[in-house]
Amino acid sequence: MAGQIQGAYFKAIIGSMTAASHRFPQQQQFVNSMRDEAWYDWEDYVRMTSELQTALGDKGMEALAQKSVMRSLPLFRARGIDSVEKVFGGYDALSRDAVRDLPAGESMRTVAFTTTSAELETESRLPSALLLGTFRGFLMGLGKLVTETKVTTRGATRRFSLKWV
Repeated sequence: MAGQIQGAYFKAIIGSMTAASHRFPQQQQFVNSMRDEAWYDWEDYVRMTSELQTALGDKGMEALAQKSVMRSLPLFRARGIDSVEKVFGGYDALSRDAVRDLPAGESMRTVAFTTTSAELETESRLPSALLLGTFRGFLMGLGKLVTETKVTTRGATRRFSLKWV
């Protein structure tokens, strides 16, 4: 079975991003029709993030993803995700809370975590800029100042290194 993302999360990220510009009326209409508690095809989410990445570029995608996550923090806090440790200490659990039957290659694994840094790996098709913006949004929303981000690629695997104070 292909993965499915819960409507509340789909809307929180993609809906917030498409609402920021009038350039995405079809995507906004699709998102507006969603119900928070319903489940939607993961492939639609991946496709839409790719469309947005193409239109917005890296900087635009990262900035909108960061803002989207910061605005959606109440949704995450309601599920008990209210600290840096709960986000980055085991990022895969966070992903699987929002996406059921997440395809193995789409998973985001925490490789290393300290109180001031994290390293995560994935083979996900989601754009790096979307993921970096998501990480920054969580950190800033939880009162942290991001001091360094780095993305390295080895084959199909991307490693995200983050530092904060």
